[in-house]
Amino acid sequence: MSGADHYEVLNVERTASAAEIKTAYRKLVRQVHPDQGGNAALFRLVQEAWNTLSDPVKRASYDRLLAGQQTTTTSEPRREPQPEPDPQPEPEPTWSWSTDQPWSSEPSSSEHAEQPRTTGEPFQPVDAGPIHAVPTFGRWRTPALIALTAFCTLVIWILVSTGYHGFWDVVFGIGTAAMIVVAMPPHWSRRVPLGGLFKVLGVLTAAFFLLALILTLNPFAASGASTIGRILLGAVVAGLVVVRILTGRWSKAHALDLAIDRTATYEFNLWGRPGEPLVDDALAAPISAYDVLLQRRTANLLDPVVGALPAAKLVHGAQLGAVAVDHMLINGHRVALVVSLVGPPGAYSLDAYGSLVFNGQPIDSPAPALEAAVAAWSGRLRTAEVRGFLIVHPADGQGRITTQFGPDAAVSCLSAQFADRDLLAWLQPEGNVVDRRLLYDVLRRAPYGLM
Repeated sequence: MSGADHYEVLNVERTASAAEIKTAYRKLVRQVHPDQGGNAALFRLVQEAWNTLSDPVKRASYDRLLAGQQTTTTSEPRREPQPEPDPQPEPEPTWSWSTDQPWSSEPSSSEHAEQPRTTGEPFQPVDAGPIHAVPTFGRWRTPALIALTAFCTLVIWILVSTGYHGFWDVVFGIGTAAMIVVAMPPHWSRRVPLGGLFKVLGVLTAAFFLLALILTLNPFAASGASTIGRILLGAVVAGLVVVRILTGRWSKAHALDLAIDRTATYEFNLWGRPGEPLVDDALAAPISAYDVLLQRRTANLLDPVVGALPAAKLVHGAQLGAVAVDHMLINGHRVALVVSLVGPPGAYSLDAYGSLVFNGQPIDSPAPALEAAVAAWSGRLRTAEVRGFLIVHPADGQGRITTQFGPDAAVSCLSAQFADRDLLAWLQPEGNVVDRRLLYDVLRRAPYGLM
């Protein structure tokens, strides 16, 4: 165990509740995770602190250890007064929407009151119970293992009880044993030496058994095969088919378990960086410095929503082939595609054609592209409800933006002042559900155009 104080690492009081510790951990792990450019050593400290403080037994033991250290310190003889401690470093500058704009000449310094976000008080975490992963981990493993064990037992019994009197008997014995490799889940059979050769031999042997079974059942075929022999042939062929189906499904579920593991499901909730594509390839259009800055401000606005929904996932720069979207919020089976723009104070709405209207006049905006992205992602994620949200930030940081929120519209226009509240209200009904297949599609298949 490291010598760092776990409470100081997570920046919480020693009297903090379990919910406060979890919120602090989720917020900090997004900042220090190595995949997000964080420090690996600090990430290990955060993980160690979480592993200790999240377990009531470990936390109680750790608190007793800290109490013992304090008692030892206070019982030491009085020493000479220590010199004044070094002055604390100045707090980091607090960025606001107005001071972070390219046109702003106002300095960004710590003299301003810290604004954790631009839209009011932070949300309290939604208490909807534990996170439920869909589908569950280890799916198909138990029935596949039971079926595979029964099939291997049958094949081994046949191999042991059969007499080998010639070359072809040995060949068919090896082929029968090779059927076990065919029945294995793919993530096992890939590790077998000469696995491809054994698979071919096993399939050919199974095909020969099937042909022999058909010819044996033919009333016009002269065959001396006994009834027990026909039953064994049928059991081996049918068992191979059934077991291979079960192990194949288990292998697919195993691949999903590795790609979207327990850390990604229960702890991690952020992928990508604002202003950067999720996958750096030639399909991604270049992003200007101004758009990067705008996406970062919108990302700060979305952070409280992710913090309030334990199962929510935030993906920056999500891609569907060449179709990219600034931000994607996922909670359960609801997917919110988010883009933003800066505009003067006034009334904004979307007309019947999907164009943005400002004070009654249509203006250029990313609304049409967002509507196309919603249509593309809806066709891709057929089990999810996909909606688009266009967030309007005031140009001066203080002007009033009014919008019309359509509860059933494919694309809605939101004011930056209330966008987090509206997004939370739309995502919250899904509860604490993580659709791992949906997340796998968004992170691993859609960026490359894979079906």
